Amino acid sequence: MKHFWGYLLLSIALHLSVGWLLRELHAEPAPLAWQPPMAIQLVNLESVAQPVAPSAVRTEPVRQPITLPTAHVPAKADPFPIKPLPVSNQPAIVKAAPPAKPQPQTPPRAESRPVQPASAPASTAQNATPPAPTAAPAKTPVTLPTAMINSAPPPTPVVSLRPSFVTPPPAPRYPNTARRRNQQGIVRVEVHLDERGQQQKLVLTRSSGVESLDQAALEAVAQWRFRPEIVDGRAVPSRVEIPIEFALTANR
Repeated sequence: MKHFWGYLLLSIALHLSVGWLLRELHAEPAPLAWQPPMAIQLVNLESVAQPVAPSAVRTEPVRQPITLPTAHVPAKADPFPIKPLPVSNQPAIVKAAPPAKPQPQTPPRAESRPVQPASAPASTAQNATPPAPTAAPAKTPVTLPTAMINSAPPPTPVVSLRPSFVTPPPAPRYPNTARRRNQQGIVRVEVHLDERGQQQKLVLTRSSGVESLDQAALEAVAQWRFRPEIVDGRAVPSRVEIPIEFALTANR
C-alpha cells in the first residue's frame, strides 16, 4: 500500500513538470527590461601590443648567391689605335723673357746730422790715425763760445716771506657759478719774480678743487705789481707763495 502511494505521488509530480514545460514553450516571451548604455573605451594598440619574444620569430636561412661561370670573351682590337708622337731630336726652344724696364732710382735722402764743433776734424783725424805705442796722444784744446764764458748761471731766487707791492693788489673776482653753487676753497699761487720785480712764472701749488676758483685766482695774481726783493742792498730774483681764500663771508 505504501509503494502504491509513492508511485502515485511520483506520477503526479512528473505530470505537473511536463505540463509546466509545455506551458513555458508555448508562452509569449516577456518584454526585455531597459538596460543602461555601455561605455566603450578605445585602447591604443601600440601600448597594448606585447613585444614578440625573440624565440617566436622564425628566421629563414641565408641563401648563398649562385655564381655562374663567365665565358671568356676575347678582347676586341681597337679599330683606332693611338700612335705615339714622334720624338724630336731638336732641343726645346725656350723664349727669353723681355728685359725688365729699368726703374728710376731715387736719390738717397740727405740725413740731417748735427754740426760738429771746430774741434771735430781734429778728433776725427786723431781717431783715424792710431797713436804710436810709445807716444801719448796730444790733447786738443777745447774752445768755448764767447757767450758761454761771459754769461754766468742765473742766481737762485730767494724765498720772500712778505711780498711788497707797488700798488695795492685788487681782490680776485668771485665766479658767479661758484657763488650760486655755494662753492668755496683756498688757492695757493707761487709767483716767480726777477730782480726788477717783474713776474716770470705763476705756479698753482694748491688747488681749491673748483676749476673756476683756481682760474680766478691766477687771473687776479697776474695783474698784481710787485717790488723786487732786496738782499744786502741789492735786488735779487725771488719767489713768493700767496694764499687766496674764496669764501662767501670773506672778501678774499
